[in-house]
Parts: sequence; structure tokens; C-alpha cells
Amino acid sequence: MKTQKPFDVTIVGGGMITEMQILPALYHLQRLGLINRINICALNAAPLRLIAGNQVLREAFPGHSFTAYPDFQAVSDEEEFPVLYQQVIARMSARQIVFIALPDQMHHDAAVFALRHEQHVLCVKPLTLKYNEAVNIERLAYEKGLFVGVEYHKRFDDRVGIARRKYRCGEFGEFRMGYATLFEPWWYRDSNFQNWCTTQNSDMFTYIGCHYVDQVHMITGLLPVQVSVYGTEESYPNGNKGYLWTNARVIWENGASLAVLNGMGYPNVGPGGNTQGIWLFTQGEPDDDSQYQYNQNSGAVLQEPVCYRSPVHFPSPPLAGA
Repeated sequence: MKTQKPFDVTIVGGGMITEMQILPALYHLQRLGLINRINICALNAAPLRLIAGNQVLREAFPGHSFTAYPDFQAVSDEEEFPVLYQQVIARMSARQIVFIALPDQMHHDAAVFALRHEQHVLCVKPLTLKYNEAVNIERLAYEKGLFVGVEYHKRFDDRVGIARRKYRCGEFGEFRMGYATLFEPWWYRDSNFQNWCTTQNSDMFTYIGCHYVDQVHMITGLLPVQVSVYGTEESYPNGNKGYLWTNARVIWENGASLAVLNGMGYPNVGPGGNTQGIWLFTQGEPDDDSQYQYNQNSGAVLQEPVCYRSPVHFPSPPLAGA
């Protein structure tokens, strides 16, 4: 059997998502022999020093490490290196992996640079902020025979897989309406978000709510045909303006609708890192027992449309057997 030579990976961006999700995943793949060298590029040295000193990662993956650009042992935290990632990518062997974990508005240019230097691309969601930018990336990737993937990790939640199977087997009927919520903690307002998640760049739905558009597609196979977003503008502590509360409506090709509520308002002392959930209401035929099945499995026999919920939304009780 033909085996793939391990990939070198360069992560562009040294923020929270790199430390908490991307690097642990790559360390695991490195442990399996699928990943070779790991580089992390950041604007300055401070976040790289923080990641390198993460004791949880060091204990979970002993002997694993990354190469930092810039070298946090050689430069001060005040120095900035905005194009250093381009120099690192330019030195990579062809057809390796560039993992883009930058603010939303920077994804397109970084992805195009990586593709033009013959690199496969992984990118945190959303891929781009404009449709024509996504088309441009698609065209360039096809021309060069390179892979581009968007890291919508919520599609891999266990209950999404369960709901997908049941929905596509016809057990839930047809999706008609739903709503989703994800509220990040209040302290996000004091973080680096106040420097980039501003009214001229992005908003809370674009940043995090897009996960639920992907989840609905993953479960039902439906495609969205219309999206509208209302944002409430507020000031960050540094004075920048942002859409810190958003209410989005997504219309699907079968006429169904999904409301998505997002914001920076979950109490800092609340349990867990945020509050989130999705509720999908589906409809079967009036004489179809399938419209009752999910409720029966969870101990209820109410004659009402099926509601799929995942993950559990605090403080609601978990589904029976979960």
C-alpha cells in the first residue's frame, strides 16, 4: 500500500484557536506519524511564548514542540513581524500544509499567498468574507491541484452525526425551522477581538454563527440560499466599535429558516467557556409515526414536531440517555 510522506505544517496565527485546538490536533497527528515539522507564525513573540509554556500541552504531548516565528527567545514582545509568515511559507517544500488561523478579514490574502507557493491550505472559518474571494481561492486551487479545507469543527460533534444519520434515513421528516445560539464570554471584549472584530471587518455571526449554517447543511444536506444579519453596535474598552450582538436569518433551498443569535455576553463566572446550542424542528406526514420517534426515545410521547438539540443548552436538562 502506498504511504504518504508526513507533511510539514505552518500555522499562520498564534491566537487562542491555535493554542487550544489546532496545535493539540497537530501534535496528535505528529504522534501518529502523519505530521513532521510544525511552524507557528505570529505578529509578535508574546503569544508564541505563551503557547510554548502551556503546561497542559507539554504534559499531554511530551517531546513535541514547534518552531516559533519570530523566535520569542531572540526578540522583544514589542517588535512586530507582519510579513514573516510569507517568508516561512516561501521556504517550505512544495505541497505541504499551511493552516491559516488569522482574523477573518486576513484569510483571503494568506490563502492566496500559500496557494501561489504550491501549498495545501486549511483555514479556520469563515474561509472569506466575500463570495468572489472564495471563488478566487477555488479557481486557484483547482489550477494548481491543491486542497483547500475549512475547519468547521462543530460538524464533528457526536450529536450532529446521530442527527445526520436519522434525518437522512427519513426518521425526522423535513427540516422546517430552527434556531441556534452561541454567546461567548464577556471577557472577549477585553481581548484581541477588540482590535480586529470591528464593524469594518466582521461581526459575531460571521465569526462564530457560521458554524450553525454548516451544521444544518451537514445534517440535512440542504444549501442556504439567503442570509441576512442584524447587528447591534457597541464600543469595546479601547473605543473601537463592533457588532457585539447579532441576529441572523438563514433561508434554505426547501424554504426552511434558521435564526442564529450570537454575542459577547456570557457571564465570565458562568459554567463552561460559553453557552451554545441548536434546535431544529422537523415535520413528517400526519400519519407518520416517525414524527414521534425521537420524543419516544427520550421518554416523551408528545404529539409535536421533532426537535433536535445539540449540545445541551444550560440550564436545560440533557436529553435522556445522553
